[in-house]
Amino acid sequence: MILQQTPGLLKRIYPSLTWKKESENEIFLTFDDGPHPTITRWILDELDKYQAKATFFCVGENLSLFREMAEETRSRGHMLANHTFRHENGWKTRSKNYLKSISACNDLLAEMVNCSNQLFRPPYGRIKRNQISEVRKNYEIVMWSHLSWDFKKNLDISSSIENLQKAQLGSIVVFHDNEKSFGNLKKILPPVLEHWSSLNYEFSVL
Repeated sequence: MILQQTPGLLKRIYPSLTWKKESENEIFLTFDDGPHPTITRWILDELDKYQAKATFFCVGENLSLFREMAEETRSRGHMLANHTFRHENGWKTRSKNYLKSISACNDLLAEMVNCSNQLFRPPYGRIKRNQISEVRKNYEIVMWSHLSWDFKKNLDISSSIENLQKAQLGSIVVFHDNEKSFGNLKKILPPVLEHWSSLNYEFSVL
């Protein structure tokens, strides 16, 4: 199985979104869909082994359920950012409702962990042009350069690792802290962290 490094079609459609960052020595790890009381803590412990910091794009419903995990993530030096309140697919959601969901997640981040910021990632990477126009008034819309595919059933682990090892400085890499992805994540994250660390990459928040 050949894994795409970049969702090329989406990048051509939405060139104004953030797909990569300029950096001389950093790679940017991101985790979508949490927090989760077990999976997120496992991720934090793995990151600590490499003094790595990451950005966690949180779903508001999970923030409500697992407040202490969100607070711990923040206290351990990571960034929390917005991934809508209910993980809505922008292509299938009325724009008015989509924008309300983003706002609700932002309000919760600010109330819970004093962490209201201007970073947003659309679930599934799916967002309409008119939604982009409105969201960009208040947020930087962050996509990715490399996708782990950890959520994929029957994933070819070696192909995923090989793809991620091609990430270069400034790359934005997507993983997930949800139950569907955890089995694959446990096999993928440790070796790629070791590989990137061997290249002397630093791991920073966005």
